[in-house]
Amino acid sequence: MGFYFDFYRTVRWYIGLNRVLTFIGDLAFSFIALLLIYYFAQKANYLELRFYLFGGTLLGLLIYLRFFSPASKKLFRKILKLLTGYKNLVVGLIAIFFKGIARILTLLMSIPYGLLCWFSLLIFRMGEALGKESVTKVKARITKIPRQ
Repeated sequence: MGFYFDFYRTVRWYIGLNRVLTFIGDLAFSFIALLLIYYFAQKANYLELRFYLFGGTLLGLLIYLRFFSPASKKLFRKILKLLTGYKNLVVGLIAIFFKGIARILTLLMSIPYGLLCWFSLLIFRMGEALGKESVTKVKARITKIPRQ
């Protein structure tokens, strides 16, 4: 149970839970540990709860926390750093892949986009020339108002 507690404690520290979530997590872990100890006590002693069962469990936990806990916490921290490094590597590779696809699409679409820009500007200039011509004809007709 101490090994699992160190794992839980390291993950809790790594995630950075607040007090409320830490309290809820501690209660959940304690409840699960209680169920496991109950299960193993039932299998070993047919659920004869004696003092040596509680004393042995407590003594085993204290020995583990004193001698083995620091090494297991270091191991879990290294594993979490390694997993975080792999996660960052995978996310970086995925980002590079999609940036590459975006650049290829940008390159492929630049030619049609340039042609469309040129064609739309051509049509705009033609419309502008036709519009100016019609405006000058209308102005010419307006100035030639017949006398009455």
